Amino acid sequence: MAGNNGGPQQPGGIREVARLAGVSVRSASFALTGQPGVAEHTRQRILAAAEQLGYRANPQAQALRRGRTTTYGFVVRNFANPFFPDVLGGAEEVAEAAGATVLILDSRYSLERESMHVREMSAQRLAGLAIAPVGNGESIRLWQDLRDGAPVVALNATADNIKGVSRVGPDNAAAVSLPMHRLAELGHTSVAFVSAPRDLMADPDRLAHFRRLARALGLRPKVMYTPLTIADVRLATRALLSGPAAPTAVITNSDYTAHAIYKAARELRLRVGTAISVVGHDDLPTSELLDPPLATIRLDRREMGRAAMRRLLGQVPPGDYVAPVELVERASLQAPGDVATPPETRERRWDDHPASTR
Repeated sequence: MAGNNGGPQQPGGIREVARLAGVSVRSASFALTGQPGVAEHTRQRILAAAEQLGYRANPQAQALRRGRTTTYGFVVRNFANPFFPDVLGGAEEVAEAAGATVLILDSRYSLERESMHVREMSAQRLAGLAIAPVGNGESIRLWQDLRDGAPVVALNATADNIKGVSRVGPDNAAAVSLPMHRLAELGHTSVAFVSAPRDLMADPDRLAHFRRLARALGLRPKVMYTPLTIADVRLATRALLSGPAAPTAVITNSDYTAHAIYKAARELRLRVGTAISVVGHDDLPTSELLDPPLATIRLDRREMGRAAMRRLLGQVPPGDYVAPVELVERASLQAPGDVATPPETRERRWDDHPASTR
């Protein structure tokens, strides 16, 4: 459409539609949103007027007026970690098929920022929330207080003592047991574990499994508490590997942070695999391209996203989803001081491990 000055004319509003169709604004609104109460011939006249004026209803604004929306929130704690885009890709796949929208925000490991995001999403009356929280899940409780009855899913978090929340995450017991048993079999006696600082830790069960298994297997445990950025993990690793009684292996919380282990080892002139074994978590596509290729825990990241979205949409009953995992052995995982030819990649499933228990 063109205005009087020859330029494009803005589409008409609902009042203009009602005026052109000769009806009330209320009738126009009912017709344009598919609600009953308008005769069919009147509805068609209103629709024709809307088409003539180029009017398009704003579905989000309508949803807010009705107190309903088809938009769901996802808050992650570190969007720089490639794990989360894969999870979100799976969630968007399910959302798109259902005609829903996903709004994604990054807390950047800040409790204050996370709380702000949750408040904003609540103010917009989003239909549900999936969150990879920072710490013990206080933002989940905040969502439940602000949006009572709206579904919430905790990603990669235990969310201890919080009722009414579905949890989606990997089999943490297996994800720790598989590399711990393998390291013991290879002859390692001292193993380090990368963990977020205590006040930012969302999955303390992983650390609990590590400590328990270290005792059971006779391994000396070392916990490396550090903010989970590449720079911070690198500095913490340098200090650990330069100190007395340095471990011969490191289990990381992600392939992303494993990059920092490689960088620190290279700076210290330690060869990954022969001098220090490293095990990642997530099996990112780039992990087998590292030098040497990274041994890691494999899981289906996109399926985790699908599982979270299905729970938000009510396509499956509320409840937890535990993603199965398997250990992928690559050359970063070797016997202490092993200078033999790096082994070919082997895959060991959790169910295949004879010594492990769930």
